[in-house]
This record gives sequence, structure tokens and C-alpha cells, in this order.
Amino acid sequence: MNADLIASRYARALMRTAGGDVRTAQRLARECALVNDHFRRGLGELMANPAFSHAERRAVLARLGDEHQFLEPTRRFLLLLADRARMPLFPEIFRLFRAELDRLMGRITVSVISSHPLPSDLIADYRRKIEEHYGHSALIRQEVDPQLIGGVLIRVGNKLVDGTMDGSIRRFCDRLNLHL
Repeated sequence: MNADLIASRYARALMRTAGGDVRTAQRLARECALVNDHFRRGLGELMANPAFSHAERRAVLARLGDEHQFLEPTRRFLLLLADRARMPLFPEIFRLFRAELDRLMGRITVSVISSHPLPSDLIADYRRKIEEHYGHSALIRQEVDPQLIGGVLIRVGNKLVDGTMDGSIRRFCDRLNLHL
């Protein structure tokens, strides 16, 4: 089974543990954000390291839950991921869970990717236009990718608007049937 499909199933299952309650889902998201932060700072490597036994991995997750007073659904979810060797998927599961929470709250998440930080008035303009187009509140996450030559990439859900120089050149070449 494909990793994206597996991650989406776990994300939906975690959302179901909130029982449709927005406050509970927000709390689960905060707790998962903490885990995701730990994951980036070494927890992910520990979970993938065969030198650590299954019991040791479970103990680390249990201690993390105790230290941060996680809700019981979060604790059970983390242990389930450990038991089924799915912890490497946690960052993707968390990303998809946040998207589910955004849908529950009637908002969309938008990534605006540029070669340098954009001025706040331009971000506000993007937000306004996206909210008008989609009819939902928009959360803008600005990302910087120094590899971009110019322009912006805007990702809304699974849709990508490529306004970069590279994208413009590629589309121009496609129209002329040129292959670079």
C-alpha cells in the first residue's frame, strides 16, 4: 500500500477520535505539533534506529506523553504507530491531520513559495483573492526556496499555481514544442 494512502487513513482515524469536536481536534493538533517538533529534532531517527527495541521506542513515546500531559487519544495513537512500525510516516500524517482540521474549521491552507520573503501587503492581497475565490478563510504559510529564480508558487490543497520564471519558460517552450 502506498505511503500517502496509509498516512491519510491514519490522519482520518486520528480526526475521528476527536468525535467532531473542534476543541478536542485543536488540542490533538497541538500535541501532534509537539511530537512533530521532537520528530525533527531526533525522535524520527530514534524511531527508525534498529538499535532501539520496540519496548524502548514505546517507553520514549509514553514518557513524551507524560511530560506534556497528552490526551489519552494522542497517547494511544502514538503507541499504535509504534506498534505498527508507522512512526516514519508521522510528519505526513500530521500534515494531513492539520488539513482535516482546517476543513473542519472551514479554512484552507495555502503555501506561498518564493525565492525571498514577500512583503506583508502582497501576502494580504494573496489571502484576500484566495478567500474570494474559494469562499473560505485562508491560512497563508509563506515558504522561501532560494532555488526559485523569480515569481511564486501557490499551493492550495492539491492544486498548484506556478507563477515562477521557470514555469513561464517551460510553458512557453511547450507551446513552441521545444524541449529543454
